[in-house]
Amino acid sequence: MENIISKIKAYAGTNVDFVRDVIVVDRVDGNGAFILEWNNQSKPKPTDEQLNALANEAIAIEQAEETAKQAKEDLKASAKAKLIAGEPLTQEEADTIVL
Repeated sequence: MENIISKIKAYAGTNVDFVRDVIVVDRVDGNGAFILEWNNQSKPKPTDEQLNALANEAIAIEQAEETAKQAKEDLKASAKAKLIAGEPLTQEEADTIVL
């Protein structure tokens, strides 16, 4: 869905609920995605121009999310390696374990 989701996050905040607040779908003709439904009460539905003006902020959000995702994966890998080696985990590593 290209980066419309990141643009919406830049516009309305990163805590947007994409199940209840905003519904985004791909166009069947292959010309990108669009906002099907806007139920976010904190801001009015943005125009395409408003969203396109947020392209740089959307890229920064995508990069930050990717960095956070990689950091979490690295932390889980570190926890796994320590568990296998019998070494103590940090609290942060222990928090990654799902029981």
